[in-house]
Amino acid sequence: MIDYRMSYLINRPDKVGYTIQEINEITGLSPETVIDQLGKLNEQLQQFSYEPISWEKDRIYFSKQVADKWLELHFGKLETEIVYSEYERQALLYLLTFIAEEDLSVYHYQEFLQVSKNTILADIKKLRKQLTKQKISLDYSRKSGFYLSGCEEDIRIQAHQMIAKVVSSVSGKWGLKKGLIKYSKTVEADVRSYFFEAIKASELVIVPSRIEETIYFMAYVLRRAKTCSFRLDTQAKDTLKELNAFNGSQLFLAEFPEILEPENEQFYFTLIFMTITQGEIRDTALEFLLECASQIIHEMERLAAIEFKAYRKLLLDLFYHLVPAFFRIKYRFSLANVLTEEIKEQYVELFALTKIALHPLEMLIGQAIPDEEVGYFTILFGGEIGNQRELNRVIRYKALVLCPSGISSSLIMQSELKELFPTIDFSLTTTVDQLESISESEYDVIFSSVPLNTLKKIYLVNPIMSQLEKNNLIRCVQEDLLIPGIVVPSIDEIIEILLPYIELKKGVTKEKMYRILNRKMIKKLKAKEDEKPMLSELLTIDMIQLTDKKLNWEEAIAYAAQPLKTHGKITEDYIEAMIQKVKDYGAFIHIGKGIALPHARPEDGVKQLGMSLLKVEEPVFLLDDPKHEIAIFICLAAIDNEMHLKALASLTKILSNKENLEKLLAANDQETIIQLLKEGESL
Repeated sequence: MIDYRMSYLINRPDKVGYTIQEINEITGLSPETVIDQLGKLNEQLQQFSYEPISWEKDRIYFSKQVADKWLELHFGKLETEIVYSEYERQALLYLLTFIAEEDLSVYHYQEFLQVSKNTILADIKKLRKQLTKQKISLDYSRKSGFYLSGCEEDIRIQAHQMIAKVVSSVSGKWGLKKGLIKYSKTVEADVRSYFFEAIKASELVIVPSRIEETIYFMAYVLRRAKTCSFRLDTQAKDTLKELNAFNGSQLFLAEFPEILEPENEQFYFTLIFMTITQGEIRDTALEFLLECASQIIHEMERLAAIEFKAYRKLLLDLFYHLVPAFFRIKYRFSLANVLTEEIKEQYVELFALTKIALHPLEMLIGQAIPDEEVGYFTILFGGEIGNQRELNRVIRYKALVLCPSGISSSLIMQSELKELFPTIDFSLTTTVDQLESISESEYDVIFSSVPLNTLKKIYLVNPIMSQLEKNNLIRCVQEDLLIPGIVVPSIDEIIEILLPYIELKKGVTKEKMYRILNRKMIKKLKAKEDEKPMLSELLTIDMIQLTDKKLNWEEAIAYAAQPLKTHGKITEDYIEAMIQKVKDYGAFIHIGKGIALPHARPEDGVKQLGMSLLKVEEPVFLLDDPKHEIAIFICLAAIDNEMHLKALASLTKILSNKENLEKLLAANDQETIIQLLKEGESL
């Protein structure tokens, strides 16, 4: 693409010559970059048979076509090649109305989207139906044309959701730029330039993956803010005013004096800044979120029965992510996370535990946490759990991991790669700019989620890989780098090996064989990976006890753990360690609703993975504290941080279901408990 800063040239009179130095001053691009951009621009002009750039006496002249056909030159595509999807048409129709400064008619929509009148009328009907659910209406009057009615906050949030979705496609981005160019040829460039200046001056750190949608959203809101204003309540204003981002918002909006109510918009743009800004530990106004991050970590440790060794590092990583997430959720800014379904599928147990561990954030905000946000926290915890594996390895190669999708995706990608290739030393980088600042002598290969122009060996991978993708990547890396291990042949290779020795039945083709083998391999690989036992597989009848004895809390833990000791899964030392942990750290094993989960570290005396359950008739008070009344003790003997997660995820489902929990607490025999556990697994 042609650099967006070159658009500053199309806002000037044509047939006026410029020197390289003048273009440098107008665009802010270096002389070398200007020359490179002029070359690219000329190539596009010639490709589309437009009048090329001319040089006369060291001055450069641009034809009127450079301005008229700017979008085609910028994207390297003719407008006739742009086809909007139905959703994109309706989103752009909404956004055109969102920033309209003129009376809009069906004809205006037709002309912009280059479709028939009937298509526009059908889109308007469908859009109105969707907007009704958001309490927004697309109204029409002869005097004013089409306009949006409803709460201004709802109208803006709807615009943000639409921009976040359409910005990911070429046609969507084309439409967004076209909508802005209609009013100003340089507004996008201005927003980008002043935004980065404000970010730098305020010393804010932004999440790279959210920049594009935010730039366009701010540009569209700036247009709307010329005629419509948005007001926050006093309490929200007081909170926002204390943030470093408020200063950034003021600096940014000072460049756009034409908005209707600049003082009110300063608060709204502070919100926008905060939705993509990583937490800053020096920002004292955010201390409440640092405390929330600490509570979430402790909740995860309690629920998953694990201990994060690098606690401070995890606390900071979680805080960095929690800050923008808090503002997104509280003020309903959508998060377009295309990985959500994959995360829920591949990290089922961890997702379920994370959702519950986020309770402190839920209480702070006063609303449920969307699955898209839960997904990002899941891979943050997943990456940390993966990083805690102790790997005795000989490092032979150094690799960079590049994933611009944010810190959470980067961590999970790095963690998965470490598991696949224990003989490679991985270093993390989250932006292309960071990569460019690292000497090539410091790494041998790159694993990236985005294409790169580099002389180094590069492997393109998804942040979360399917089983088949992992298998193919292992094979490629082993072949290229000669890493010891068994190379699994590809499906193509298997078929090519078999074909000379088999006779295909009528109607069976090579392609059909490939599809069948592909499905079989994915099924086998999933079955192989999914070795984590279920709750009912661990809590068998010989691991469940009921008693009417009156026990103190130490006796109850020891009693509950006896089946594990009897079956050789733990030693006596482990029982003592579980009791000592409660003495050292308090009633942390109380996971709520009368359930306690005693556990210690694997190295404290675990021989095999196991769980045992004790139901007491006489309630037991942990640490003799009536606030921690326990009816059921479930002892966990974990061999690592992961094998027991499926069982614990099922347990949390049971505890979260009021009816099942009541049945469990009322059960008076082992068979009933086992049946309830099995039912809980299918929730």
